[in-house]
Amino acid sequence: MTVLTLQNLTYSYNDGASQRYILNDVSFNFEAGKFYAIKGPSGSGKTTMLSLMGALDKPRGGAVLFKGKSIDNVGYEKYRRNHVGIVFQSYNLIPWMTAIENLMVAMSVTDNDIPKDQKNVATNLLNYLGIDQSKIERRVKSLSGGEQQRVAIARALATNVDLILADEPTGNLDEETSEEIIQIFKRLAHEHGKCVVVVTHADEVALEADEGLVLSKGVLRRREMPVQAAVPPVESQPIAQVQPPTLEQDDPNDVSVEHTDVPIKF
Repeated sequence: MTVLTLQNLTYSYNDGASQRYILNDVSFNFEAGKFYAIKGPSGSGKTTMLSLMGALDKPRGGAVLFKGKSIDNVGYEKYRRNHVGIVFQSYNLIPWMTAIENLMVAMSVTDNDIPKDQKNVATNLLNYLGIDQSKIERRVKSLSGGEQQRVAIARALATNVDLILADEPTGNLDEETSEEIIQIFKRLAHEHGKCVVVVTHADEVALEADEGLVLSKGVLRRREMPVQAAVPPVESQPIAQVQPPTLEQDDPNDVSVEHTDVPIKF
């Protein structure tokens, strides 16, 4: 199912006497259950395109469609509130709040159906993404970079959206933690049917994606990917309420977690 469509998307600005096109008639369909990675040189417009997809900016021409309906008609604020979760490189968490409070603030503004026991849902999401019970009530500024990025991903999921956008989500992380974050995005797409779109400079992220895209000179094209064995489609699983996992870790900067096969559920 197509979740997001870029339809003849154009974005430009005045550069002296000339017009510089960052996006030039870009069209593409993003599907549920897939993990996409968009690469491109610095200044190519990757973050601009993600901002248009997330309704943080408006195109100069063309349209962004969510499930076939223009986000202009949905309403930019309503679209951001109910249909898309955005993960930023710098996390953009509320630093004086705890991890669980950051999720509950997001839940409080959505119109989507969320169980009444929001604290329990938030706890389950954080546990599922590797934030153990001892860190859930800590202010996020005291967590490691990898842990803060996990909280940011949990917050993006907390409003029960189908579309996750991430801008350089591994840019500030070490190699091991970056790989763990990539695997989280893959699980969200393949096991829970989310449409995940990541903007990145990192080859290791692009190579893990189901579809690699390149943005250059205003044009978005598919990247040639290495031949891999076909992966059968996985039916979307709901997010289940799970018991907090027991994590045996003494190092406060160690964010590794053994993945549980129990799905998460709203």
